[in-house]
Amino acid sequence: MKLSATLFGLYMLMGAAVGSFSGLFGVGGGILMVPFLVLFAGQGQQMAQGISLAVMVPTALSNVLRYAKGGNVNLWIALPLAIGSIPAGYFFGADLAQRLPQATLKTLFALFMVAVAAGIMPSASFRSMSLLPGTALVAIGLRMILFR
Repeated sequence: MKLSATLFGLYMLMGAAVGSFSGLFGVGGGILMVPFLVLFAGQGQQMAQGISLAVMVPTALSNVLRYAKGGNVNLWIALPLAIGSIPAGYFFGADLAQRLPQATLKTLFALFMVAVAAGIMPSASFRSMSLLPGTALVAIGLRMILFR
């Protein structure tokens, strides 16, 4: 599917936002990119998740190189995490996501975002900027549940 210049530019801006948040907070593009693709770009849940995963690979690689340059990557921890996550993601997560109805997957994704946000909230100081990501996750999660 060929994109218009406007859509290409919009997707590049979203990519820049995702890359910035990914590097800043260590989050995958799914927290930002999946809702953007579903809510604003009209993509189905499975397609949005697939696109997000495809974008996450080069984004994560470039960010990990920058973190490693700063001395903030421990490969002894990253290696067993990767060994466990690769087969589980492929054989369980991605397989299940392909078989679930879109509405069910969208609801589960939104509930996951709300749960993550709720986990962040109690530890956040009400006077600090760290409250904003949790609030945004709750708002996006509720938006996805209520207006699917």
